[in-house]
Amino acid sequence: MGIGMKKKAGGIKAAVFAAAALVLMGCGQDDTEKVYLDEIKAGDYVRLGEYKGLEVVQAPPEVTEENRDSYMNYLLSLNPADGAKEGDTVNIDYVGTLDGVAFEGGTAAGQNLTLGSGRFIDGFEEGLIGAKAGDVVELNLTFPEDYDAAEMAGKSVVFTVTVNTIMAAEPQELNDTFVESLDNGCSTVEEFQQYVYDMLMEDATASYEDAIENSLVSKLMESCEFTKEPPQGMVDSYVEILTDNLTAEAESYGITLEQLMSLGYGMDAETYRSEIQEQAKRYARQSIMLQAIADKENLNVSEEELQAEMEEIAAASSLYASVEELEEVLDGRRYKESMMAQKVMDMLRENAVVSAES
Repeated sequence: MGIGMKKKAGGIKAAVFAAAALVLMGCGQDDTEKVYLDEIKAGDYVRLGEYKGLEVVQAPPEVTEENRDSYMNYLLSLNPADGAKEGDTVNIDYVGTLDGVAFEGGTAAGQNLTLGSGRFIDGFEEGLIGAKAGDVVELNLTFPEDYDAAEMAGKSVVFTVTVNTIMAAEPQELNDTFVESLDNGCSTVEEFQQYVYDMLMEDATASYEDAIENSLVSKLMESCEFTKEPPQGMVDSYVEILTDNLTAEAESYGITLEQLMSLGYGMDAETYRSEIQEQAKRYARQSIMLQAIADKENLNVSEEELQAEMEEIAAASSLYASVEELEEVLDGRRYKESMMAQKVMDMLRENAVVSAES
């Protein structure tokens, strides 16, 4: 099972772009310590197969009326203006404290709870009736005397609950008034239907292009002969990226990396570390492969192109007052690699033969 580096735009581009955020310091003379593509000759590591005219089978993007109506129904059910009712499902974060101290098992994030299900102790679900998305509710509750965890039986506690979203059991009525409340430029149901269709088609088209790109990279990897292992320093940089991404994902759920790998991927510590190492090696090979194509097709990125791109990013962002500030947090050499990868993928896509059926 693959882990981490889940992408909206092809895997190798996502990997290289993520790496651009890491400022990796220094490299030794030993090849194994080299981290950047500009420190190696890609052709020494890979013998390229055919990369133009690759055939890919991919169903074209499609949005049905059922898709459109399902998404509209989702919006009609999401975050009702009058708050949560019994039967609605709320997504919540909560922290339970006893005498001001969080107690074991009393904290969670991103939990779905149907109000009225009786999953929580008396008063918890009832206390969320009427709450709206974004509300923080304090619940002063008491565990029952016969509670399974004896150390909490009969104890008075406080739950601080953040309501993230609400999904109503009964969707709102779809009418022009509801459409206007969404503030998306639509004023009628008909306009809203077209708006939703266009949005879903844009997403479907992006997924279609991603799938083509993934197929192209896979075919290329299969056709290439890797004559040397990638430098360990390069592999280690991708291990760091993958580990950081997975750790951030775990933290978003309020759990540890080990818990995420066990619960979400069914892997123990030894297995997931081995899997991360293998995926990191694959990303390093993909980067080298694309660099070899760039060298052959004259698709490398000049310093002028990099500078122009950095200026564009700085100008479009409110986070950086200048290119110099951007350069302090973004590794230019890594970002240059991501630009190269984009150039190569664009060339491969332009020359690919895509059909809807095999």
